[in-house]
Amino acid sequence: MKATKFLLSLLVVGLLVGGCTNKYVTEEYILEGLDMTLIDFNVKSNNWGYREVEYGNEDEGYFEAILEVPEITRDVIEQGVVMVYRRFTDGGATIWTPLPAQRTEKTSDGLYYTTFVDFEYSLGRVNIFVTATDLYAGVKPGDMSFRVAIQL
Repeated sequence: MKATKFLLSLLVVGLLVGGCTNKYVTEEYILEGLDMTLIDFNVKSNNWGYREVEYGNEDEGYFEAILEVPEITRDVIEQGVVMVYRRFTDGGATIWTPLPAQRTEKTSDGLYYTTFVDFEYSLGRVNIFVTATDLYAGVKPGDMSFRVAIQL
């Protein structure tokens, strides 16, 4: 009986010590006090450029907006992080959705389609892409707002 209690005690102590080790590892990755640059962009409907896909039909492609962001330097590319968020409003409240994001939308004809919005970045710029279901390019994106977050 004493041996069983002793083994159970060792097991509990082992679990507690193991838990402390995991907690330490988790706390090691908490980053505080980092500088972040936030830049807001409003992309108007007429700023979306159409890009055909080389393997598709004539009316298949996607839309692209190029954002000039000189704050994305070589140091940011090599050591930093760039994230992009799309802004929505819901009853007056602002909602930021991180990219990539997928949404189902409705045309003026009452047809539903899905859009996928993603991005890529390089030195001094961010490219935003809007791709509709089945690469259908008949619906040009409307005005959209984005926030670029840069952390070094």
